[in-house]
Amino acid sequence: MTRLADRIGADATAAVQGLWQGWRYLRGRPLRTPRPRIWSAGGLELLALAILAGSMIAASMILLDPLTAGIRMRMPLSVVHFFERITALGLGGVVLWPVGLALLAVLAVKPRLDDMGRRVAAALAARIGFLFVSIAGAGLLVLVVKYLLGRPRPYAAVQLGGENAHLVFDWLALKANFASFPSGHSSIAFATAVAFGVLFPRARVPLILLAFLVASSRVVLGSHYPSDVLAGGVVASVFVLLTVKAFAARRIVFSVSADGTISPMPGPSPRRLARLMAPAAPERALDEARS
Repeated sequence: MTRLADRIGADATAAVQGLWQGWRYLRGRPLRTPRPRIWSAGGLELLALAILAGSMIAASMILLDPLTAGIRMRMPLSVVHFFERITALGLGGVVLWPVGLALLAVLAVKPRLDDMGRRVAAALAARIGFLFVSIAGAGLLVLVVKYLLGRPRPYAAVQLGGENAHLVFDWLALKANFASFPSGHSSIAFATAVAFGVLFPRARVPLILLAFLVASSRVVLGSHYPSDVLAGGVVASVFVLLTVKAFAARRIVFSVSADGTISPMPGPSPRRLARLMAPAAPERALDEARS
């Protein structure tokens, strides 16, 4: 028992040290050229896109939100039950606990590996760390904003009464039923979809579709308005893309071509790990693990 406790303590210490070292490495890593470019559009085009997104959210708030009042009661029971299951995928803990525990596990075992194993673990930890920072950061940002703005949820707006109750904002209400805008579930769903999608491009379409289902569930279940889920998805997606740019600028997880295009570095996939453990071509396998 004492030996097991010592091992757990050593692993926990190694995980904490790994997190601290990773943070210092990220902060101290110099920016490199060429600089990464997320959007090919210029400043005016980006401003136009921002105005367009804001206009769509405002239009949704005025035109669509009133139409969804009592939508749950108008839906077939089977549809409601389906979305009750889907909506749980937007809980932060559903994604962040597995990702966070995976990161701690990799950092805990890293000191016990040989040099080649530590390089593979470092590459894996960098990718998991990117996922955690992206999803947790987007979720935290939306959580702060929604409690600051204090928009009533649909069921709370009904209790308030009035034709424009859905447009009320009670700043700093700090209540769960006044934390509708933006949607937290939607932000977690889209942050997860975008973060995993940039690392695994082939999975982008199903991930985005799943995020749309989670966002739709919040409207169907009467917990949010359409503008809430739209804003949550936009804020989370932009946050993740900016995180991608920050990592790419330091050549961590992502590479940057001469024209600024960002691409995920080839990481420790099962195929590359098999090459790494093969007796043939060890130098080539080691180079792939480093990348």
